[in-house]
Amino acid sequence: MRVHRIGLAHWQAGARLRSWGVAALHRAGDQWLAPCGADEALWLGFWQDEEDGPGAEVQLHDHAHGRSAGIVLPPDFQLTALRGADGTAHAIALPAPRYELRLSAGGVRCLLALQLQAPADWARTAGRAAPPALAGPPPLPPRYA
Repeated sequence: MRVHRIGLAHWQAGARLRSWGVAALHRAGDQWLAPCGADEALWLGFWQDEEDGPGAEVQLHDHAHGRSAGIVLPPDFQLTALRGADGTAHAIALPAPRYELRLSAGGVRCLLALQLQAPADWARTAGRAAPPALAGPPPLPPRYA
């Protein structure tokens, strides 16, 4: 799993999103903290090794607002939005409560807590520099030779 950053103005529900950079994670007690600026959204990327077999499932829940999302690997690999009870898509962005992340594969299940924090708050908690603010247009996709 990797947590990726994207400019909130470039986030689109249902679209395959490009990464503007990886969000550093910090473990604090029983939760993982991720920095997220006010003008950013995050998306979660999941990949599995061939030997892991098919059928891994990922679910993200925002119980405070009644929003959730889920994907199955393969074919999916990006979790980019949460859906509310009315079906409206919402970015994974601030202000955000604590998210519940459920992973399951091959009969093994894992439950993680993910909390988004403003970069300055994350830096104080993590004891390291926050990632630089996103600037400019989205980065160009890599060139394949």
